[in-house]
Amino acid sequence: MFQAGAAAPAQISESPYNLRSMSAELLASIEHVGLRGLFRYWLRHCPASGGIPRAKTFGVEGLSDWARNLIVIEVRAAQNFRYGFYGTSFRKAFGIDMTGANVDDLPTEQASLLRAEYRLVRRTQRPYWRVYAAWFGKNDEPQTWERLSLPLTNDKGDVKFILAAAYRVDRASRA
Repeated sequence: MFQAGAAAPAQISESPYNLRSMSAELLASIEHVGLRGLFRYWLRHCPASGGIPRAKTFGVEGLSDWARNLIVIEVRAAQNFRYGFYGTSFRKAFGIDMTGANVDDLPTEQASLLRAEYRLVRRTQRPYWRVYAAWFGKNDEPQTWERLSLPLTNDKGDVKFILAAAYRVDRASRA
């Protein structure tokens, strides 16, 4: 199902003072209009005092524009991650519905890559953006995707959920 491909990661600095100033740079880097829109939506929910949005006050009802391309990851104890929602674009592209499954249920190489990404988002409490190419789906088809992972905190300030959205950006997705 998965083989590692080229990846071009970019992340916002770990400094808590750089979130707003770095957002313009990240927005300029994001190619897909859907990801830029989601990032702007997330930024609008950031507290005026700084920091990242809280899960309980984040307007999930406003996520319908991105639902097909959205994954909601629940951050659990012991750095375990569970898919609470797995959008239809992913189910169709990869031939599997991961809703309710743990990241560890994926093939070893893919699980390792995603665990590292989710742990980074959890630790830094910052968005993470990347473009990656790999072979996916029933026909082991080469695909290129652009992905953005966005943290949401609980009342204690710990990352409780990660919103991850991805869009195919290769030629086949534009046909």
